[in-house]
Amino acid sequence: MESLGPVLRALEAGREGEAEALLGALLPAGPEEAAEALALRGFLRGRRGDLPGYRRLALEAARQAPTPFTLYHLGLALPPREGVVALEEALHCLRGDPEGEARLHLALARARELLGQEAALAHAALAQAKWPTPWTYLHRLRLELLFGKMPLGEVLAGAESYTFHPYPGVRLLAGFTLLLAHLLRGRREQAAAAMRGLLPSLGPGAYGSFLGEGVLALLGEPELALLLEGAKAALPEGRQGYLALGRGLALWEAYPEEAYPHLTEALLCLGEGPGVDRPRALLAASRLAWSRSTPLPPGFQGLALALRPEAQRLYLGPLAPEAGGFRALGEARLFGKPLPLRQAELLVLLLFRPEGWRGEALALALYGEANTPALRMELHRLRARGLAVASRPYRLLSPLRADFLEVREALEQVDLPRALQLYRGPLLPRSQVPAIEEMRGHLEEALRHKVLASGNPLLLEGLAERLGDDLELWEALLERLPPLDPRRPAVLARVGRLRREWGL
Repeated sequence: MESLGPVLRALEAGREGEAEALLGALLPAGPEEAAEALALRGFLRGRRGDLPGYRRLALEAARQAPTPFTLYHLGLALPPREGVVALEEALHCLRGDPEGEARLHLALARARELLGQEAALAHAALAQAKWPTPWTYLHRLRLELLFGKMPLGEVLAGAESYTFHPYPGVRLLAGFTLLLAHLLRGRREQAAAAMRGLLPSLGPGAYGSFLGEGVLALLGEPELALLLEGAKAALPEGRQGYLALGRGLALWEAYPEEAYPHLTEALLCLGEGPGVDRPRALLAASRLAWSRSTPLPPGFQGLALALRPEAQRLYLGPLAPEAGGFRALGEARLFGKPLPLRQAELLVLLLFRPEGWRGEALALALYGEANTPALRMELHRLRARGLAVASRPYRLLSPLRADFLEVREALEQVDLPRALQLYRGPLLPRSQVPAIEEMRGHLEEALRHKVLASGNPLLLEGLAERLGDDLELWEALLERLPPLDPRRPAVLARVGRLRREWGL
């Protein structure tokens, strides 16, 4: 790969014509270098918008010589789901080459980002740790804005340090990171200024990545038309979903009826298939869900909840929940604040049946009678707390993290430590709503059954302490403690007391 060094440096510096000329004059030193040169020729085609050509040459290069470099380009060129499989296999086989591993992690970060998977951030962090460069650092910063916890000010400072870098690609990546950070902070003017500065540098390979966030930054600005017209001229046919997204977002607030077909096309093109980009598809899905008074499609719920709170507000728009979620186990709290029992009961019922309730059925479940005026008042109070609730049928539109649903999910995945950690107590213990009483019993019994079946002393002790006077749990724990375990006397005393109370 040594003779490819001048080609790579020319590419990094943005001199694509020079890189192509150097490739044309290259005499490869062996089959591996020839394959890597072929991968670079494909990469240049991709830069010009010829994605099928990039994919074809990357496949041939990896077939000729599966080096870290050719596999990196294969992972970038393939559709994301196929790319993840190829890259994971390459990582499994590759050891002892930090730069090669970093390239594969970087490609995995990109593929998993397009699939809407928060593991993208971990791969970007590994790439930076193994190969510290401006590229790996900025990719990690960008993904911190989606899935991380790094303070926004720290991300801004890191990206700003590269805005005058000699390589245009680095400047472009730093500029996008600034644009997104400003949007997450709610600073529309600074975001618009960042996007205006980036417009002259955009090419066929960059327009798609910038369209969604770029349109949000330039709403109401004259440069919005330049962005959309430039994308229309530059985007290849296989990436028209991005153009549809840009047009739909530009129209959505003022002309929602005209935005629907564009947003629908964007969701179809970017939601699945070879052109998948789920974070951008979420922009379309959330606006469509809000406009049509329907919940977010189930396939996007996980991504919506994985985003950091500031990113939720940007990508979910009016469906974005406040921070903190819903706590219904033990003490009811919504977004960190105490929630009256009746509103908590209503919210549990809405979460339990995401497809929705007819008004009379929901009133009967909540009050035991068809008290629809009282139901409408409680729904109004939930909406006043920042939740989007649709009518006919009544259903929750906002994606909302709920502890009792997370416990149920952990039990389904047989992740008992997590289920026990989340289980603070019974579901709304003061509620006498029959449906909630049934849910409460099912959840506790499912947790008891799985913990007892595990025979794990730590889990048995944790749940026994949580539930207090459950004789069966304490007896099971006593059976599994070694004779000299220091906990044994206290557990033996507890078992004896409970047996006496039960008359055993």
